[in-house]
Amino acid sequence: MLLAPSTELQFIKGIGPHLGGLLAKLGLHRVSDFWFFFPRRYDDRRALPSLNRLQAGPQSAVGIIQAVQDTPTKTGRSIIRARISDETGTIEAIWFNQPFLKKSLKPGVWIWVHGKWERNSFTQRWELAVAEHELATGPDVRAQLGVGSVVPIYPSTPGLSVFRLRHLATQLVSPESLGAIHDPFGPDWLSSFSLMGIQDAIRHLHFPQDRERYKQAKHRIIFDDFFYFQLSLAQNRVDWKKIPKAPPLRVPGPLHAAYLAALPYTLTQAQQDAVTTIYQDLAKPTRMNRLLQGDVGCGKTDVCILAVLAAVDNGLTGAIMAPTEILAQQHYNRLTRQLGGLGVQVELLKGSLTAKTRRLAMERILAPGPKIIVGTHALLESDVVIPDLAVVVIDEQHRFGVDQRHRLQEKGMFPHCLLMTATPIPRSLMLTCFGDLDKTLISELPPGRILAQTQLVAGSELADIYRFCRSEISAGRQAYVVYPLVEESAKLDLKSAEEGFELLKGLFPEFRVGLLHGKMKAAQKAEVMAAFVAGDLHILVSTTVIEVGVDVPNASIMLIQHAERFGLAQLHQLRGRIGRGGHAAYCYLVPSTRGGQYNPRLRAMVSTQDGFKLAEYDLALRGPGDLLGKRQAGLPLFRLADLIRDEAVLKQARQAAFKVVELDPHLQHPAHQRILAELLSRYSRVAQPN
Repeated sequence: MLLAPSTELQFIKGIGPHLGGLLAKLGLHRVSDFWFFFPRRYDDRRALPSLNRLQAGPQSAVGIIQAVQDTPTKTGRSIIRARISDETGTIEAIWFNQPFLKKSLKPGVWIWVHGKWERNSFTQRWELAVAEHELATGPDVRAQLGVGSVVPIYPSTPGLSVFRLRHLATQLVSPESLGAIHDPFGPDWLSSFSLMGIQDAIRHLHFPQDRERYKQAKHRIIFDDFFYFQLSLAQNRVDWKKIPKAPPLRVPGPLHAAYLAALPYTLTQAQQDAVTTIYQDLAKPTRMNRLLQGDVGCGKTDVCILAVLAAVDNGLTGAIMAPTEILAQQHYNRLTRQLGGLGVQVELLKGSLTAKTRRLAMERILAPGPKIIVGTHALLESDVVIPDLAVVVIDEQHRFGVDQRHRLQEKGMFPHCLLMTATPIPRSLMLTCFGDLDKTLISELPPGRILAQTQLVAGSELADIYRFCRSEISAGRQAYVVYPLVEESAKLDLKSAEEGFELLKGLFPEFRVGLLHGKMKAAQKAEVMAAFVAGDLHILVSTTVIEVGVDVPNASIMLIQHAERFGLAQLHQLRGRIGRGGHAAYCYLVPSTRGGQYNPRLRAMVSTQDGFKLAEYDLALRGPGDLLGKRQAGLPLFRLADLIRDEAVLKQARQAAFKVVELDPHLQHPAHQRILAELLSRYSRVAQPN
C-alpha cells in the first residue's frame, strides 16, 4: 500500500482515532514519523534454544502456557508462576509483583519470554525470572513472535504493546509504503560518500537482515542527522558574512602600542596570533563573529582589551558584557587602572547601581566620543542605548543565552562580535553548537602561570590540610574554601558556606576570614571581594560565585568541600582561580563520603590539568544538553547520531554540507531542491531566500 509521507496515521485503515492517540503520545502523527521511529534495540530470535537446552544466565525462549498460579506473599506482594512447554520439555517462569498479568497469562496461549534462567536457592529448582514477554494467538504464532528473525523492540507507551508496534511497522515500513520516499541524494552523491539509499536504510533499521547492512543503514541516518544540521550552520554563516555596514576598523591604532608598552609582561605568541586574527576580522566591512577559546589563565583578557581598544582607536565604542557583577567590576577596575593613563573613558553599568548613579552613567554613555562600556545583563535593558557601538565582547559566553547575545549585538549597527569562553569545548560540540563561528584558540599559558597540584582528600585528613593552609597563609598567601550550598539544607547532609565560615573563624582565629555567596547584596559582595583582592582577608569562604574570572594572584590554595556535588567544568574553573601569581598552588577536593574517593569526575580532575581532556570526558559523562544547558545547547534531537561515538561521521557530513553551500548558498540549483525541502522540514527556522 503506497502511503503519502504526510498521511495522518489515525486515518489509515486499521488504526483509527484510539490507536492514533496512543501513537501521538510517542510523537507519531504522520507516516513519515513512523519511518524514522527506529527500534530502541533488537532481539535476535533466529536460533532460540529449546526449553530443555536453556543455560544459566539471560535466556530467551518460546513455548505454550500450560498452567498459571498467582501466589500472594506474606507481605502482600504477588508472585505469578506459569508452566511453559514445548516439544522438548517444560519450565517454570516467574513474574514478581505484577498481579495485573493474570488477566492475560492464560493456558493455551503462546508466549515468548526473556529473563534469567537460574536455580532457586530455596527450592533448588530451576526457574526463569521473566523480565520481558510477548503473547500471541492465531494460526501462525511463531511468526507473530518473530521466531527465526531479528525482532525490533520499539519504545512503547501504556496501552500500546511492542507487538502491536511491530505489526504496524510491517505495514508502514513495507517496500510499497517506502516507495513514496524520494532520496534527496543522487546516485553520484551516494557513491562518493559510500551511503546507502534512504529507502533501504529505513527498511534495514526497522527489520535488519544482517549486521553489515544494518551498520550501513545506521551510518546513512547518522550522516543525514549531521549533514542537515551542518547545512543550516553553513547557511547561517553565509548570511552573517554578507550583512553589510559593519564598520571596517583601521588596526592596529596608537592605543595598541601604548597598551602593550604599559604592560609589565610580553604577550605570549598564542596571544599575539589571536590578536592578529581578530584584527584581520575587524579590518573587514563584514561583521566579525568569532569565538575566542582558551583554558583558564591563558590571557584572554588582554586579547579582549585590545579588541575593544580598536574601536576606541577608530573614534567608536566597545562593550564588554560579563555574567556576574563581580567579574564586571573586576574588568572595570582593570580597565580603569590600565587605560587611565592612556586617556580612555571607561564606564560601568550593572544592576545594583543606585538610580542616580545609573542615570549619570547613562548620560556619559550617551555623550559623544569613543569609550569602553563594561556591564552585566544590565546592558541588555531596553532603555540602554550605546551610540557608535563597533565591537562587542561577551565574556564567558556560555553563561548567556543565545537571545541575550543577539540583544547586545542589536544595540549597535552590526557591530563586530567576539565571544570568549574559558570553559573548554569538546571538538564535536565546537563543530555543532558553534559550527557557524570562526574560532581562535589560545593554547599557551603565560610564563609564571603555575598549574595547581590537585589531590583527593578524605575528611579525616582535613586537620593536616588546615595545618598546611596555616603555614601558607603565614608565608603571605591566601586561600579559598568553596561550598556547594549557602545555607544548611535539611535534605542534603552538606555543610553550608555559612556553617563553614563559622567553623573556619574558630579554626583560624589569628587570620581574617570572609564570606561570599550569591544571596548577598551586590554592595556586600563587592566589599568582600575587594578586601580579598587587597589582602585584607586571608581566607575567603565562598560558593561558586567565584567560579568565573576572579583574579587574585596571591591566592595559592583552593579547598573544595563536597567536591562530588560540582560538575567537572565548575571544578576546573575553580582550580583555575589559583596559581596566578607565580607561587606554588594547591587544589584539594574533599568528597562528602569515603566512597567519593572513587568518584570518576574527581579522579579525572586529579589525573589531568588539560581542560579539553576534561571537557571530552564531561561530554561523555553528561551529554551535550546537560553540558551546555537548555539556553545554550542549540542542538537538534538527532535521530541516531551521537556526538562522541560518531565524530568521524560528523566531520565528513560537515565537509559535505559546507561544500554544498559554498557552491550553492541558498540551494537554488535543481539538484539541491530535495535537500532544501528536507532542510526546511527539519529546521523551520531556516528561511528560503527572498
